[in-house]
Amino acid sequence: MIQADIAPLWCVTIHPFDDGNGRLTRAIRERVLAQSNNSAQRFYSMSEQTLKKGNYYYKILERTQKGNTDIIDWLCWFLQTLQQVFITAQTTTDKIIHINM
Repeated sequence: MIQADIAPLWCVTIHPFDDGNGRLTRAIRERVLAQSNNSAQRFYSMSEQTLKKGNYYYKILERTQKGNTDIIDWLCWFLQTLQQVFITAQTTTDKIIHINM
C-alpha cells in the first residue's frame, strides 16, 4: 500500500505535463491500490477523500516537495487519509446492510 503513495508523489513532483498531473496522480494511486488489494472490486476511493481534504493535501505536498526529500510526513498523511477512507467505506456498507435487512 505504501507504493500507492510513493509512485503518485514522484509523479506529481516531476510534474510531466502542463495540465492533468493531479488527475494522473490520482489514477496512479487508485490503480496501485487496486493492485495491492488483489481483487477485481474495491468499495472505497482515495481520490474522493483527497479532494475533500484538498487544502491540507496541497500543504503537505508542498512541504514534502520543498523539504529534504524526507517523505515521512507525506506517508503519515496518506495512511491517515486511507484509514478515514476505510472508516467511511465501512460506515456506508453498514448503512446499506441495515437498510436491506
